[in-house]
Amino acid sequence: MFREILIGRNADGAETRYRLEVFEEAGRWTSVLARLDESGEPESAAVTPRFYGLTREQARRRMLTVLENQHEEVVIAPSGTGNLNSH
Repeated sequence: MFREILIGRNADGAETRYRLEVFEEAGRWTSVLARLDESGEPESAAVTPRFYGLTREQARRRMLTVLENQHEEVVIAPSGTGNLNSH
């Protein structure tokens, strides 16, 4: 499973943190997204539907595209701030 913390920034400077997970399931790659609360825990409400891809990167990019349409800027959280990259 691949995990990373993303930060979506709006034009007014407001930031929203998300946890993106991409994993292989039933022969395809699946990406899911959770909004993080103030303490860094995932909120229970779904942010987006699942997205699928033939590769891990394709599933990841589909989810990033959704965030990029909602925010002015989307960046990966710097190391040491909850970034959970794992391969």
